[in-house]
Amino acid sequence: MSYAQSLLSFIDVSTTSFHAVAQLKKELAADHFIELKETDHWLLKAKGKYFVTRADGSIIAFKLPEICEEDYRFNIIGAHTDSPCLKIKSNPIATQEGYQLLNVEVYGGVLLNSWFDRDLHFGGRLIIENTSGVLEQKIISVNKKLRIPRLAIHLDREVNKNGFSPNPQEHLFPVIGLGEHIDFETWIKEETGVTGNILSWDLFLYDAAPSTFGGINNEFIYAPRLDNLASVHASYKALLAAKSVENTVQMVAYFQHEEIGSTSQNGAASNFLEATLKRIHEFISKEASYYQALAGSFFISADMAHAVHPSYGSKHDPSHRPLIGNGPVIKSNANMRYATDAFSIAKFKQWCQKATVPVQDFCSRNDIGCGSTIGPMTAAKLGIPSIDIGNPMLSMHSIREMCGTKDHDSIIKVFAEFFKG
Repeated sequence: MSYAQSLLSFIDVSTTSFHAVAQLKKELAADHFIELKETDHWLLKAKGKYFVTRADGSIIAFKLPEICEEDYRFNIIGAHTDSPCLKIKSNPIATQEGYQLLNVEVYGGVLLNSWFDRDLHFGGRLIIENTSGVLEQKIISVNKKLRIPRLAIHLDREVNKNGFSPNPQEHLFPVIGLGEHIDFETWIKEETGVTGNILSWDLFLYDAAPSTFGGINNEFIYAPRLDNLASVHASYKALLAAKSVENTVQMVAYFQHEEIGSTSQNGAASNFLEATLKRIHEFISKEASYYQALAGSFFISADMAHAVHPSYGSKHDPSHRPLIGNGPVIKSNANMRYATDAFSIAKFKQWCQKATVPVQDFCSRNDIGCGSTIGPMTAAKLGIPSIDIGNPMLSMHSIREMCGTKDHDSIIKVFAEFFKG
């Protein structure tokens, strides 16, 4: 239960991508990882532990071996720091029917009806101009509770028959107060204590309720942002515990913007991972082939998977029905929406066998399209053998999701075997 309890704590402080990266920086620094800056020259050392961030929402951490010769490799686990949610617009305050409202837009594939009648907070990063005219970035949280209220059934008598289909332009207004129009920047300063001229922000709403265990035997985890902070937590915990392996660079890479396509400065489609790998190669060898190292490397794309739903079993292929509590899921797709192939399946099964962890398979129904991950774009960009895996979960992309307590410890064991090389 220890790793699962740690996961709950991590999720509760990692309310946005920016908070997740800030928490990772704190924990990595406590384990004597050294922060690198992309704008600086890197002075790396054998057996060194390092991390580098980009745009506050993405982070890469790695351990170098004591011995690293020409036939070295990268063992990488990738995941993402963002989750579907509601983002505050640039002109944030609206007034309707005497209520003060927050103007938001949909970020990613949000299960919209789950955001109604929930206590909400918001936070993220501010870009502030100080008295010297220098731009500073501040990670903030505003803990005043907000809410998006549902319409009473008395005024929508057919809702249970016809379904609830909120219009994202007309109905997604968190109510923040009554009366006169408020100044958003002044409100932020009063709540956070920041000073200076607020010029812009990346601010997101999130569930105010803490994460918890559930079920008769606490076999479930109920929490927001399990997709994909559970994969982030499991992989970096495995990295922290990993012992150095000769000729192997052990690495985790966490990207923002996966939920909206990854095409950004610090998304998985950017050059963040590739640039980091090349700078590490420059330290290891001026003679060995960088591409030879990539060919011998391996990339695990860790992202949560769809468990079969007890009330909607028909949504799964009859032969591919992952269950919560039965171990990690290998995700496959004939059209390479996942990076998985026969070789990567075999390798992952070997690590599961060594960890004595059961493994499951997922292929979507032929008449239901599947999503995608950072796996295919990473495999295509770098040419690294790759696989898409993840722990099974329910309520994916809801404001609160659920997964298995035992599965979290199991996947950490598998990641530990992977980092052994």
